[in-house]
Amino acid sequence: MRNEEVWDQNVGDEEEIYDDYGNGNTFIRVNRMNYNVDPGTNFKDTILNYARDAGLGKFRLFLDGEEIKPSQAPEVIGEGMKMELRPYDVAG
Repeated sequence: MRNEEVWDQNVGDEEEIYDDYGNGNTFIRVNRMNYNVDPGTNFKDTILNYARDAGLGKFRLFLDGEEIKPSQAPEVIGEGMKMELRPYDVAG
């Protein structure tokens, strides 16, 4: 059984705000690096591609400083969106 509210590489169709969040650019922050992304591109595909490239199996996603779940993801990346991927830590 899959948890639909955790980001991972199998998402189907279905920290803090950084100073540069206010710069007006559309970007994704991964491993403390910002990457400009094009507004209008598919949101989930873009997120999953950056996560895969960063070696993140499971992760938390923050959109404009607020954590969102896969079910809350928009269809496309909007102008000025600030996204951040953070590793998902499992306590154990």
